[in-house]
Amino acid sequence: MTLSLIYYLVGSVGVFLQHNLQFFHPYWKGKDVLAVLIFSLPVGYCYLKSWTYFVETSGSAWTARFMFFALSYLVFPVLTYIFMNETPFTAKTAICIVLSILMILVQYKL
Repeated sequence: MTLSLIYYLVGSVGVFLQHNLQFFHPYWKGKDVLAVLIFSLPVGYCYLKSWTYFVETSGSAWTARFMFFALSYLVFPVLTYIFMNETPFTAKTAICIVLSILMILVQYKL
């Protein structure tokens, strides 16, 4: 499970940077193709390895799917707060984060 999480986190950071560098670093504004070329292969590889380990560990593709979904609600708010100074501390985001944690616990513990 640890390798799954590591690969997922690295992939998620890569996706976040691919999509959002243009908004907080002037060099990347208008360099969409460059961002895709640099980030797509490493992100794809990390997500594939993460998915593989989640399925092998849990024995279920559904578990991998729910873990990807739930973990995204934990990673994205943190990165958005750090890099874009957008607060995750709204009622809507807090509820989603709590629900994501519950989804992870259900998938991991049951």
